[in-house]
Amino acid sequence: MKPQIPMKNLNAIRPSLQELNEAIRQPGDILKLKNERLMLQPKFDGSFIFITRDRQSGETVLCTKDGNELNLAPDVQSYFKAFFQAFTSKYVFEAELEPVPWTEEHKVLLNGNLYSGKSMPFHSRVVLHDVLPIDELGKPKTPARERYALLCKLGGVLPSEARRFVASIISRNGKASICITPCREVTRDEAARHFTEGWAAGQSRKRVTLDGQDYEGVVLINPESLHQGGRSNKWKVKPFHSVDLKVTQLKSPEGKVRVHEVHGFDTKSGEAAKVTAGITTNVFREIFDSLSRYQDAVIEVEVSSLKNLAAANPTFKAIRFDKMEPKCAALSIS
Repeated sequence: MKPQIPMKNLNAIRPSLQELNEAIRQPGDILKLKNERLMLQPKFDGSFIFITRDRQSGETVLCTKDGNELNLAPDVQSYFKAFFQAFTSKYVFEAELEPVPWTEEHKVLLNGNLYSGKSMPFHSRVVLHDVLPIDELGKPKTPARERYALLCKLGGVLPSEARRFVASIISRNGKASICITPCREVTRDEAARHFTEGWAAGQSRKRVTLDGQDYEGVVLINPESLHQGGRSNKWKVKPFHSVDLKVTQLKSPEGKVRVHEVHGFDTKSGEAAKVTAGITTNVFREIFDSLSRYQDAVIEVEVSSLKNLAAANPTFKAIRFDKMEPKCAALSIS
């Protein structure tokens, strides 16, 4: 089933986006942060979403950071919207939508069906990691430490429960659930140790393991920071490096062994790259087909080196439908 065109909800209330700073590459880099204490959260591996409301209708809206409104399976969609309807008149939530159990295949399938309304063959969960009172949009005053305490209070989660690195389930219904991300306030040394030990435990699976749970990595937060756009208050720490590439060209040269090529550039650094690893015939066709529905195609790749993207041997991971704008665009295969 081909991914459907998302509908942008221009009335969805959205705060400035708190982006994750990716400057930390080694555990020692954590020790260079100026903050003596940090909030440490696991990095879940799904699609970032806002849970907010339509300023005209008052209805709860689940949307991407760009305002593209989600259309999940009807039972899952109605459950999420019904649960948050009592909260979104006062709060906007930041969350990760991910499959359970998590696998790369499940992640790709869920990511490709954010707007299709198709039922998934697995459980879907929303993991809340931040909350902002609507009356603080544009004039933030509550620091991150207090916002997290508010999130736990709204979900009925005790601080002692939230300190374990296991998501706290606050509601569950059929094939969907709602959780709060765990969080522990630690020193820089403790943060570096948790990451180092977690990577040692999960390295064989390319995961960071905390309290027996596998994650993509960890997120470090300045406890005193206010909710504001930019990359100055949150850091993502991962044992490997993922890059989003905007596709510029597709090639499928003839030959005894047909190698599909995807050419693009890093959406953040502008560095150019060619991707062949992981580009199967089906993936190649899906990327090509998506360009009749979206303005640009964006793919996520994993790289083995951080020094030079062109020489980093990028490996395809997923098509980032959650970061793609609907509209038509033309692309030729050469």
